[in-house]
Amino acid sequence: MHTAALLLSRTVLAAIAVIELCMLMRAILSFFADPESVLLTFCIAVTEPVILPFRAIFSRFESLDQLPLDIPFFATWIALAALGGLLPTVT
Repeated sequence: MHTAALLLSRTVLAAIAVIELCMLMRAILSFFADPESVLLTFCIAVTEPVILPFRAIFSRFESLDQLPLDIPFFATWIALAALGGLLPTVT
């Protein structure tokens, strides 16, 4: 049982790390890359399903539409970091 929990925890942590890396690449590439870049399209395809629930929540707040920042993007990043910190890391 302990081995299964350890494997599951490490798998989830690895998935979170991949999503966070894709989010970072997406943020950087959105400034410099062609919008139809294969790498940017891949990063969007990986991250948007995770960000979409936060977009739905924050779309209810009309005042956030005026901000130049993508608040749901940052909220997703924080939630992933918190989830990664809450997972048990057994060595």
